[in-house]
Amino acid sequence: MRSAPPTSSFVAALLLIVPLVLAAPAGAAQTTVSVGPFRSVTLRSGGVVNLRHGASQRVTLIKGDRECASVRIEGEDELVIEPSDRECDRHDLLIEVTTPEIAALKVTDGGTLRAVGGFPAQKELDGRVENGGSLDLRTMKAGSVRAAVRQGGRILIRPESGLLATVTQGGVITYWGSPDVKSTIEHGGAVTRGKDADFDKPLKDVGLGVPAPVPPVPPVPPGSN
Repeated sequence: MRSAPPTSSFVAALLLIVPLVLAAPAGAAQTTVSVGPFRSVTLRSGGVVNLRHGASQRVTLIKGDRECASVRIEGEDELVIEPSDRECDRHDLLIEVTTPEIAALKVTDGGTLRAVGGFPAQKELDGRVENGGSLDLRTMKAGSVRAAVRQGGRILIRPESGLLATVTQGGVITYWGSPDVKSTIEHGGAVTRGKDADFDKPLKDVGLGVPAPVPPVPPVPPGSN
């Protein structure tokens, strides 16, 4: 006995379901992390944090194990994100922070904190990197910016009016636009204007823009004069 052919409505429903199943990536589940209100974000010791504009504040674990991420409020309003002390792959940690506004951003001991998508201009912004790491704020406009790198790391920023840049013991601050720049460099480092061609490139493809060091002059052999 032959079975009845599938009806057209059944086939149509199946065609709708299959693309949805194929489009859902493995491990696509995301976890919302409950935290209090914050005005600044600090990333410590590795991982990646995406900063996105939104009507309300929210912290979402996009990739990685919740047990491997420490997310907390320190002081009155500092959101601190860092890998926990467990044996976890800190390079596998990806967290998205959504907020309508932000006052300060900081990276310490490695990791990348980057603004993604359109972000309304902030009147003032404080950005800091210490002991390595990257702070990529090219997609975020800001009126007046205070940027500081200490003992390695980099900041990429687009100030609209003023930039107060400080580099101590190594590091690079790269800026775009034509702000009034006041810079201080102590014991190595650089403050440079970014190339237009680099503005939309992925962070890994953006050069540091630091001139190659001049090779030392070889000594003059004795008796050559």
